Amino acid sequence: MATAAALAGLFAGSSVGITVFAGKKKNNDAKAEKERVITPQKVTPHPAERLSVKEKPAADVLTVSMHPDAEKIHSELCDMKLSGNADPERMLSLVSEQGSLSRYLKYKDSISIKIGDTVYGAYTEEGASPLGGGAGYERIVTSGDHTVTSYAGLKSACEKAKSGEVIFIPSGTLIDLTCEEKKGGYYIELPSGVTLASDRGRVKEDGNVSTGAMIRGWGGGKAIANGFVICGEDVRITGLTFEGPDPWRHVPHHTRSFYGEDKRGLDYYFTLPMSSGIYFPKKGCELDNCEISGFCNTALLTAGEDTHVHHNYIHHNQIKGLGYGVYVGHGGGVIEYNLFNYNRHSIASAGYEDSWYIARYNVDMGEILDHVYDLHGGADRKDGTKISGKFAEMYNNTFLPDDRPYHVRGIPVEYQKFYHNVLINPKEKYDFSILRGERVEIYDNIFGIEDKTVVE
Repeated sequence: MATAAALAGLFAGSSVGITVFAGKKKNNDAKAEKERVITPQKVTPHPAERLSVKEKPAADVLTVSMHPDAEKIHSELCDMKLSGNADPERMLSLVSEQGSLSRYLKYKDSISIKIGDTVYGAYTEEGASPLGGGAGYERIVTSGDHTVTSYAGLKSACEKAKSGEVIFIPSGTLIDLTCEEKKGGYYIELPSGVTLASDRGRVKEDGNVSTGAMIRGWGGGKAIANGFVICGEDVRITGLTFEGPDPWRHVPHHTRSFYGEDKRGLDYYFTLPMSSGIYFPKKGCELDNCEISGFCNTALLTAGEDTHVHHNYIHHNQIKGLGYGVYVGHGGGVIEYNLFNYNRHSIASAGYEDSWYIARYNVDMGEILDHVYDLHGGADRKDGTKISGKFAEMYNNTFLPDDRPYHVRGIPVEYQKFYHNVLINPKEKYDFSILRGERVEIYDNIFGIEDKTVVE
């Protein structure tokens, strides 16, 4: 990852000369102007160090879906260059924003903190797959029983594939759902036991890292209101990029819907198309080494037992009022080794009596619209109970947003535990009255990533 000093070097001593030569118009002839002549930039020769493929460095966060105000960022960088005032810290901040990385670059060396024999925060064992997947991931799929490069081919493969088979989409393939007519339901139905895969994180022969095939839906109207994929049991989705149509927060829309004397209500709120990504309604499903963004409702909805969600980069799923990275309905699963950013809640649960999750080794990179993890209570469901799920266990996670890590909204049937986590702010910044409750235990966490304060 580039350092502030290295970024500053990009702007040092650069000079590009652009000269425009305009000819005189003669008798209103169509030959109005000569071509522009661009003087090439003078560059001091510096032979590059020869690196083998294995030695070529890879980015800490592998992403192909970025949703910042890129024009604004580019303008500020250009202003710095023209003024000759390239502040390294501000440049690092802008590059972080451009890549939607927030505070991750600044604090990535403090994501985990060891004190005595205890490790706090998210970490991976040496040599294991990296947080968020990508280069170095251990279980990359590079071929399959059915290779497809189009939506029609994917639909056909889903009809033919049998349990134990792999549907593979090669790197560089774009399957665009925008132009497909769909009035309801999901575009892709994966049968039980089938793997849908691409090769995100594979290091190619030229040293570049594959971002995997992309399944995208950007269209307007009803097309963007549908879900992308619905799965049978024991399905695995791995190594793909899913890009939904709506990565924005829509806070004014939420305000118009629910606040003020002229509030317009729930029907008006849902006039904005609500997009969803992947649905695991049955047991034993796995989502790994994927990048998922731009689903204003839910990136991943689960309702089966023993779901495993790991080594993904899940970001920009954040409409005010909904906006979930991973949402657990009934059932539950383990959610680990993921990178989250720009979600309304990164992980949430409907809070039913049978719903649960274990969240561990995850990093929230700095931007959140509301509290990071969530468990709905009976008041949210309006079912006359105080139940807030079967249980929830949250440990060895790193929270870089300023907002609270979770909010007690009911009483778990068994327990809720929060321990061995790292939070960016000291304990004085948090309201502990909404972090503690009946059958809720919070202990042995680091509050204050700078001063490493452990709160028992």
